[in-house]
Amino acid sequence: MLRENFNKILLELKEELKKDNILAVPRPIRGIVNIGIGKLVTSNPENKDKIIEDALYVLSMVTGQKPKVVSARKSVAGFKLKKGTPVAVLVTLRGKKLLDFIERLLTYALPRSKEFKGITNKLVDNKGNLNLGFRDVNIFPEAFSDKIRYNFGIQITLIGSSKKKEENLRLWSKLGFPMKL
Repeated sequence: MLRENFNKILLELKEELKKDNILAVPRPIRGIVNIGIGKLVTSNPENKDKIIEDALYVLSMVTGQKPKVVSARKSVAGFKLKKGTPVAVLVTLRGKKLLDFIERLLTYALPRSKEFKGITNKLVDNKGNLNLGFRDVNIFPEAFSDKIRYNFGIQITLIGSSKKKEENLRLWSKLGFPMKL
């Protein structure tokens, strides 16, 4: 649905922002979906492989793409973290997969989330990119499974192409994000 209407949205934005060229209109460049597993791995080192396997399965089901395991670059004694320990699982989405993910986020995930009340100033950085965090990945219908033994939080960053905050905010509101600024 979003993919078919995307060109119409861009034309409306072009008129609103008074741009001469359609290529100057802001659009979503990439989305980064991240599951932090560092605390689980350090607290349960004997179940490290199962935790990583579950996180990889959940993120691949939610995004439709194979995730990358991010390891710690250096040891930090305060966090009981050793160099090379897996700390996160992430996926970078671009193009059609990003538009499909945004559509699923807007239609399924955000209405199911109890903690989401709309996009506020706290969720937007100084360039107009969105940063959303959820305590439970089960807001996505793809994440329901008997295979999953652990609860994961999920962090989503959506990056727009414009360097101006106002233009990126207009883009997100046109795409259907509920704004409360």
